Amino acid sequence: MLAVSYNVLLLTGAVVMAIITGFTGLSLANGLSRLPTGKQQAAIARAAVVLGGGIWSTHFVAMLALQLPVDVVYDPIYTLASALIAILMTGSALLVLHFAGRTRKHICAAGVTMGLGVVAMHYVGMFGMRGCVPVFGWAGYALSTFLSIIICTGALYIAYRKRTLPGLMIGGAVYGIAILAMHFSAMSQTGFLPLERVEPTMRMVPNDVLAMLVIFAAFLICATFLLTTASLAQPALATAKDESEVPVFEIAPQQVESDGPRLPLRLPYEQDGKTLFAAIADVVAIQADGHYSRLHRVSGPVFCPQPIARLAEDLSGSRFLRTHRSHLVNLDFVQGFERRKDQGICLFAPEIGIEPVPVSRANIAATKAALGL
Repeated sequence: MLAVSYNVLLLTGAVVMAIITGFTGLSLANGLSRLPTGKQQAAIARAAVVLGGGIWSTHFVAMLALQLPVDVVYDPIYTLASALIAILMTGSALLVLHFAGRTRKHICAAGVTMGLGVVAMHYVGMFGMRGCVPVFGWAGYALSTFLSIIICTGALYIAYRKRTLPGLMIGGAVYGIAILAMHFSAMSQTGFLPLERVEPTMRMVPNDVLAMLVIFAAFLICATFLLTTASLAQPALATAKDESEVPVFEIAPQQVESDGPRLPLRLPYEQDGKTLFAAIADVVAIQADGHYSRLHRVSGPVFCPQPIARLAEDLSGSRFLRTHRSHLVNLDFVQGFERRKDQGICLFAPEIGIEPVPVSRANIAATKAALGL
């Protein structure tokens, strides 16, 4: 058997890539249940490319970190096949979660599918090695498959139990651990034999350079998708320039007309794969979350599958006031108002534990009037 060592720098890159890819892919699959079927499928495909491509990139960089006393290159057919397997199996798992429902049974089925995809990707990629012969043991097959399935299932359970930022972060980290645990448990039971005769192979890019290109591409994809589609951060106070360029829908306090539309008594939110309802009187504020919204309650925030523009229209004439293009506030919970130059914030009682809601310059007058200032 050939002596084995590893490039620590490349291994570190593989570890970081696995965690970031997991978080990014799971973030892209957040809040899809109320999209039209076609758009939902497209979003799932996008998330599958990130997750599956991240699995493959992590594996490929980790393999390039492998240092053997012989010259090793990789067959492009097997390498491409391993990437496609990872994307296909990951996409299948996401389809189960988003179309079959997020019950424990379906989460387990998705975890098994994703875990088997990680294992299949690894061994197909290993068969593409040229310059030596990998020798696998049954213990490696069993151990890597078990760890991959168990940890992938755990990652999906954490990420889909509560679709919150901490849940996505922890789920993404666990998902990255699943990839690494599978890879190194399999490699611990793998030996390498030299070939007596190696056919000449043309290699245009050295393995270490190719690894850096893969890392750069993976981080670029993750950054692009996060910056363009993920809306997990708290919106900042809008600047005057923003307010002048974006039309603001203002809601002035008014009474409900007797012959007008009925105000909703409850607002929908999603939790554990179910659509539940929150009483309007229990909602302190509503915040835009991409194409959807987040209901801030005293008992904690929840994901609402409706856009804030729709909620603002439905709640027109109620005690809710749109203080900012990204925020609605329940006036019954407002404990104070603070002016900050040409903008402001609505304050809540400290025991509620909800951050102040911004008031844009265009809505200062309406907010002060509604508060009796």
